[in-house]
Amino acid sequence: MIGYRTLNEYFGDIELPLSIEEILDYEHRLDGSDLEFVDSANRFLKAYESYDTYRHQNAHCIGTCLTNLTRVGMYFLLEEELITVSTSNLRPIDEDTEWEVTHYPFKEMTELDMQLIEYTNEADHEAGTLYIKLLNDKENERTYVLRNLNQKHFQCFRDFHQSSIEKKYV
Repeated sequence: MIGYRTLNEYFGDIELPLSIEEILDYEHRLDGSDLEFVDSANRFLKAYESYDTYRHQNAHCIGTCLTNLTRVGMYFLLEEELITVSTSNLRPIDEDTEWEVTHYPFKEMTELDMQLIEYTNEADHEAGTLYIKLLNDKENERTYVLRNLNQKHFQCFRDFHQSSIEKKYV
């Protein structure tokens, strides 16, 4: 099991923006299951079929999250989308870990809402929940929920989403 707070504090200390490629090549100073998690996610992203399309894009925020109740992941806030790379949190992380990449393009978002877990403060690095409404390929809205986010990134999410909305209407 990874330490959300430890990883979110660690990622929060990395000087951003950096390209995805620079982040994946970054020498992480972690140990134990946290290092295994990050290294495994990085290996998967480098081998991911669409890697070349976003490897030079800058990440403005990085953190960990639960993509649903059984999947743990990392998120990368890019200028035009939020990307998560996730795996099962019910299995140990090793060479055979199955990962999944999910793209949340801002241009397809109809709504973005954020909530803090009650009785938490800004020092809690895993206290945020993000609700994303996206239009799917059939033009229907679908809601996605990301939990245990670093709440310090909420303003970045808002800013990039707002910028995307303004670009839509210009």
